[in-house]
Amino acid sequence: MGVYELDIYAKTLYGAPLFVAFDTDVTVEQRGYGALEVTWATPVQAGASQILAGVKSWTRLRLVRNSYGVPDTEDDGWVVMETAAGTDTGTFLDDTVVPGQVYYYGVFVSTAPDTWDSTVTYYPGDLVTYNSSVYISVLAGPSGAPDLNPTYWSLSGISEQWLRCGGNVGLAVRDFGNSLLLYDSIPRPYKVAAVESTASSIPVNEQLARFCRLFGYFFDVMKCENDQLLRMNDVLRCTDRQISLLAQQMGIADRLPTLPELRRTYVRDAALIQRDRGSTASTAELVKAITGWDADVSIGYNELHDLDEAAFASPTFPVWKRDTVYSTTAGSQLYSDIVQYNGELYAATGTPRRESAYLSYTGSSPVQTGTGTIVRDPDRVADPFPGYVRLNGAAVGDTLTFTFSAASGGAGFYNVLLVAVADPAGGIITAKVNGSAAVMAPLDLYSPSRQLIPIQLLGEFNLTATNNTLALTVTGKNALSTGYAITASYWMLQGGGLNLNVPPTGNANSAVYWQALTPNTLQDTLTEQNLLTGGYGSWNLSSGGVNNPDIVPGASLDWWVSPQGARSGTSSPGTGNSLNYTAKTAGIREVFLSGPIKASNWDSTNTYFPGQAVIWNPLGWSKAPVYTARAQSVGRQPDLNPDKWAFTPYTPNSSPEPSRIITDSIYTPKMVSWSSTKAYAQGDRVAWRGHLYEAALPSRGVFPTGYNTDNLWWRWCGLNSQRYTLTVYHNRTATAAGADVRLFVNYYTSNGIFGGNITVSSDAQLLYDRFELPTLSYPQSTGSSPAGYVKPAAGQMGVPIPWNASYGTWENARGVVRPTGWNSASANERKAGRALWFNRNWVYDPPAGQQGEGAYVTLMSAPDNSAGTMEHGIVCRYSATAYWLASRDRLTYTTVTLSGSTVTAVAVTEVATWPPVQSGERFYVRNRASDIQVQARVPGASWRTLATVNDTRNNTALGWGLLERVRS
Repeated sequence: MGVYELDIYAKTLYGAPLFVAFDTDVTVEQRGYGALEVTWATPVQAGASQILAGVKSWTRLRLVRNSYGVPDTEDDGWVVMETAAGTDTGTFLDDTVVPGQVYYYGVFVSTAPDTWDSTVTYYPGDLVTYNSSVYISVLAGPSGAPDLNPTYWSLSGISEQWLRCGGNVGLAVRDFGNSLLLYDSIPRPYKVAAVESTASSIPVNEQLARFCRLFGYFFDVMKCENDQLLRMNDVLRCTDRQISLLAQQMGIADRLPTLPELRRTYVRDAALIQRDRGSTASTAELVKAITGWDADVSIGYNELHDLDEAAFASPTFPVWKRDTVYSTTAGSQLYSDIVQYNGELYAATGTPRRESAYLSYTGSSPVQTGTGTIVRDPDRVADPFPGYVRLNGAAVGDTLTFTFSAASGGAGFYNVLLVAVADPAGGIITAKVNGSAAVMAPLDLYSPSRQLIPIQLLGEFNLTATNNTLALTVTGKNALSTGYAITASYWMLQGGGLNLNVPPTGNANSAVYWQALTPNTLQDTLTEQNLLTGGYGSWNLSSGGVNNPDIVPGASLDWWVSPQGARSGTSSPGTGNSLNYTAKTAGIREVFLSGPIKASNWDSTNTYFPGQAVIWNPLGWSKAPVYTARAQSVGRQPDLNPDKWAFTPYTPNSSPEPSRIITDSIYTPKMVSWSSTKAYAQGDRVAWRGHLYEAALPSRGVFPTGYNTDNLWWRWCGLNSQRYTLTVYHNRTATAAGADVRLFVNYYTSNGIFGGNITVSSDAQLLYDRFELPTLSYPQSTGSSPAGYVKPAAGQMGVPIPWNASYGTWENARGVVRPTGWNSASANERKAGRALWFNRNWVYDPPAGQQGEGAYVTLMSAPDNSAGTMEHGIVCRYSATAYWLASRDRLTYTTVTLSGSTVTAVAVTEVATWPPVQSGERFYVRNRASDIQVQARVPGASWRTLATVNDTRNNTALGWGLLERVRS
């Protein structure tokens, strides 16, 4: 299953058709103590596959029990019952369970393959029977009889297929004696009818005892459930992994003691401290600890967009391990592998990283020996492979030789790995690199169906910068194979294991392969990560020896805070996350933890920027109303322009005015690179080609896609960087008239490593958030797809492509995209709107039957109205002459009349309206062939539908994007 995205949140799924599925309702009920009764309805086909429609029968039913989760396969657990079709009773009493434990049950049925039908289109993985044999489809499309079409079919040994059709969970109740306790707690007179007072024994009141058991039984259920929760969450009794996870949540994982009991006590005490953190009482204690003064603390009024802004965090680098190869990225400490060793940080050097080189049908020119023919096939055999090179008609002794370069990493030792393809005509091959035999055993390329072979390690070789050779030679074939063909998809180079077992210090080679990271010197000079040439975001680093123009030369750092222990002073920050505050101009510098807002009277001639506060009191109220600016504006009266101003409950006074200018992010590497020699378990995370992936299945030697897509083994989790969000404020103080104090923020890791800085350099509006693109500017629209792009098939990866811009210019900075200018002063062009867009079919073609796609965006501020009253939003069904726009308060259909490339007329039809969507809300548009739906959501709340419109106008246009225009 592949995943493609319209932005980081808007994902559209597609993939091969599903197999025939069965469905049944499964219930698990308690039957007294120590017994569970499982019941189910007769399984029926839940939906027709693309093989045969209608109801499909099943032959056998199996009930499987598991103590750890609902069984995933028919043998995943204890088979407690199996029965043939027709003898199924629909119920089973399981009295072999252990009281007090949770058990999971799954119901499975087996089905026979369908009979081959010449009128049906089959897809890879479909099973059919033909002439008493079972065949599996290996290629989609219409085909003839399976026994005569080996291109489309392959013999299969599968005689039946098990499918899970339902599951449930039950708690086996343990008898804690609550029924007897209830009965014994009832006074004696209420238990008996008429007995002699001198009787030596009291008869049991059976009716009362049964009544007590009704309540006592469910008290036992509650006791079992509470015991489960206590075991899972008791800090002094849970697993050590749970302790580590709790410590990570609180940011103390890197400081856990080694002794088991002490580490648990440490986490317990930290949890108690965390509960009080951020309260007014704890803040007052912090102020007193720093200054020695008591302080009145109240909750502030700053609006935080998300939890990232609520705290600072430090990246945690892994501890050095002797069995791991650490790679170097040329010219960049930051993107080299970094480890902790004896409390210090070190970056790998001398082990060049060369991640991959492709043998695709367009990218290689191999030579051969023998009589075979070379075929370069663009059809991919599996995601994400870009094609393969094949030697057809080969014989024993024939060789396929590739020439390759190691120039990007330079000459040196490399691990060479091969990705080959097996098929019904594959031979057995051996490999040599630069004439030296590979450590790989002879590789059998036979398979009943064409499929990818897991990555093969050929060995470590000393490569030159250019003209290295990889030779694959046929030595024989499998008895079942029909030929001796060689098929290779690509090879891969990785820095050799030169630094294996070489610690950062204490070894003769430590200085060759490791470089200590001196505090405040971590730099990033890698071109592709530079803000001006493209990259992951806005890592604004200070170059060595360059004075930042926003800093007074020679000014000392006069204020900073470290969450690892409050400090103050003018010396170097040292260890800890730090905020360095320096004034741009001379004057009194003040820092306020909290306090009421300061605001001046609104002036119609002033330009106001987001976050600034004003007083607007035309009626002369005793408590003057205070408004804060949502977006830049001039002459927009606060009470009449809610898109520009937000009413606040604050009271103006003489305290300084904190004003939020812009939100920025620091990007730091998260994970070390994927290794071809390491076995990965489900849930493990790795980095690969600048992206972060999580293992969906256990694997060894199977690597991620390298793009923002999934494959069977790995799920894409985002870029290999982590945002530490900072919020920049400025304070108006007692400086010279008209001068502001400009804030300069330095970011330091917990090890005292300089991570970057943020300055208030632009007051431009924030329009769209989390817009991660590799370029700062976008090409003007040509009306056609970008040159050199490759559109993938469903289930395969694609290559990121640039977006187009129409009637205006756009830029991406700080992970935020916004429009920056118009192409002309034409009033009609501004009504048509400046758009940033792409065509969906440039990215992928959805499978037949897929119902539409959706896009998400967060609107961060209102548009600049300098060109007139503006509106912006998500545009869909976009073409040169018509489009649909979902803006903050309405859905419109627009037609554009062109004379050549000049806009001569614009007609806007309002189709639906709704209350305006506010800044910071999540906005969603779904487009299908027959309808358009618009939704919005306040963070933390559920989605609300704004409009659903049934309309087919311009539904053949495939454009998606962002658009801002003059409202009409």
